[in-house]
Amino acid sequence: MKLFLKISLGLIGLIFIIVLGFVLMFNPNDYKDDIITFVNDKTGRSLSINGDISLSLFPWIGLDLGETKISNAKGFGHQPFAKMSHLQVRAKLWPLFSQRLEADTLVLEGLTLNLAKNKQGISNWDDLTAPASEPGKAAPATSNKKPDTTATNKNLLAAFALNGIKIINAQFNWHDQQQKQKVNVSDVNLSMGKLRAKTKIPFKIQFHLKEKSVNAKVNFESDILFSSNFKQFSFYNTNFSSDVKLVSLKKHLLPQINSALMQIDLDKQTFDTKNLSFSDRSLKLETQLSAKQISTNPYIKGHLNLLSLNPRTLAENFEINLPDMADKTTLTRLSAQLNIKGTLDNISLSNLKLALDDTNISGKAKIKPSPHSSSASLSIDDINLDRYLPEAVSEKKTSKAVKNKTSKQSTEAILIPVALLSRVNLDADFKVKKLQIKKTHWTDLTLVTHSKNGRIQIKPLSMQGYAAKIQTDFNIKTLKNDALLSGNLNIQKIKAGKLLNDFIGKDKLKGVTTITASFNTTGIKLSQLKQNLSGKLKFNLTDGTLKGYDLDHQKKVLDAKIKRQPIPVAPVPEETKIANLSASAIIKKGILTNKDLRASTPLARIIGAGSIDLAREKINYVASVKFTSSTKINPSTSFEKMNSLPLDVRINGTFDKPSIKVDFQKTLNALLNRELKKQERKIKSKIKKDVQKELEKKLGDKLKKLLKF
Repeated sequence: MKLFLKISLGLIGLIFIIVLGFVLMFNPNDYKDDIITFVNDKTGRSLSINGDISLSLFPWIGLDLGETKISNAKGFGHQPFAKMSHLQVRAKLWPLFSQRLEADTLVLEGLTLNLAKNKQGISNWDDLTAPASEPGKAAPATSNKKPDTTATNKNLLAAFALNGIKIINAQFNWHDQQQKQKVNVSDVNLSMGKLRAKTKIPFKIQFHLKEKSVNAKVNFESDILFSSNFKQFSFYNTNFSSDVKLVSLKKHLLPQINSALMQIDLDKQTFDTKNLSFSDRSLKLETQLSAKQISTNPYIKGHLNLLSLNPRTLAENFEINLPDMADKTTLTRLSAQLNIKGTLDNISLSNLKLALDDTNISGKAKIKPSPHSSSASLSIDDINLDRYLPEAVSEKKTSKAVKNKTSKQSTEAILIPVALLSRVNLDADFKVKKLQIKKTHWTDLTLVTHSKNGRIQIKPLSMQGYAAKIQTDFNIKTLKNDALLSGNLNIQKIKAGKLLNDFIGKDKLKGVTTITASFNTTGIKLSQLKQNLSGKLKFNLTDGTLKGYDLDHQKKVLDAKIKRQPIPVAPVPEETKIANLSASAIIKKGILTNKDLRASTPLARIIGAGSIDLAREKINYVASVKFTSSTKINPSTSFEKMNSLPLDVRINGTFDKPSIKVDFQKTLNALLNRELKKQERKIKSKIKKDVQKELEKKLGDKLKKLLKF
């Protein structure tokens, strides 16, 4: 036994002396030319080793390689395909005798890899990946049997141990001549901890990406755990941060992603994440997601929670110009939460709760790609649209805008986005509990819409307000660069005075109004829609009062002018009682024409006719008024049955500045002509009587002479 021990120790010592002598005497740099020739024979590429090659043997057997380059493929220029400044690979010597590899950290410094594709679609690595074949030798038969990768991976991990990977200051360049694209990834620094199955491995990478449209600095770190068969992966404490500069934007984007745990199971085809968050300046999103069938048809299920978002800041970051709004504090607060599930072809959103500024929205939706129809059902508690509409302009600004109207028409905004509507297939219903628009107030708005292949139907659209219910429906048909619109409107017994007071801020009218209308038009801009508008309209007002204008006072003014008396002072307040007013109109090419207006007041009857140019917003209208001299008119008495002369009221001008003038002169002239004709008749009657008397006298005298005895 002692002899065996002595012999063993002697052999070990001899091996050690031989190995030590080999290391001291062997110089790998002497074989550079052989290595270069070998690479050239196998790849056709030129290899240059400018740095030294050093070899170590105990306790680590390893290789240190200095600056090395390999040439590019033919036709891809003189730039090297790859180069590096330093490579270090080491492994413990003794475990190798047990067929185990315990490697030290692999270190790679100064790697530059130039990848390219020419105009013919050939890459500069195709020659390296092409399968090698020997002439005259048939390719080996392939088997349909899948290899047992699970056992292979377990054996590999059992025999292989790596203390880590470290890549320092690497760079990757990509040039695609077909797509005319260049990408540069520089300052690549990667570190990875000890490679072991079922053990958390620290992983960290950072790089700088440059492309003509983007410049991004990226940092990613996570603790990665994987199974021995490389089928299950877990990512702990994942942190992603970046500084992104898009060419189209002035400001930098700073997106960040954080997750406590993300898990992928390739056997079960599942993905799961806990407490994943995304943030970027004004945005913060938290989510919990799970997915299955991840490599075939992913099915997603999870919860999204948008904690905070400032839409104005987000739009500013992306240089999106929001339209002018009356309230500058709008679009500053947005939060939402919802459940999501389904595949990319059929996503369901449920338990949606969204808060925008002071408005709360709830509902659900299903999103499907075209040509399938998506659906949505949303309820809104209270929204003031006036805050989101442009601020009302002053009269000075309005007059200036009228002067510049021609120049503004060329840049008029598109009201109906036909390209978008033609692609939207949607069945939706919306309910709004409270609504304010143009200072008018409404409740219980209901809108149901069906959109398919560019045809949109909105039926019904109903809402309540001002003691009435409004019902309407719309149809839109989109064409290539145009749209056809049609619809109907039904408003029954609405308090028009209160509505008008809210709308214009002036108390001008009181009464109960009924309006029915049908219309059709074409266009995508407001000016086009008004210019092409056609349809029919009926209007009726009962128990009304027109405030700010006293028709009875105008009669007194007329009487004073006739009698040449002082003009009486107008009463305060000025108003005209209207028992009933009705009218109908035909609209053709933006011109509204009315010929049958009739109205009754306690002391007058009114008829009217004229036109309104809706496109140019101009009025040309005449109302004729007949007054009674008594204190009351029989309700059944019509305008035509009254004997008094009519007084014309002319309404001209624009919608913004209407002009109302009473044509007293016409009535005075008519009255004068009536008096002249009356006097003429009197004179003619008197002359006739005088002539008749004279004739009778002369005739009587002649009769007396004849009868005289």
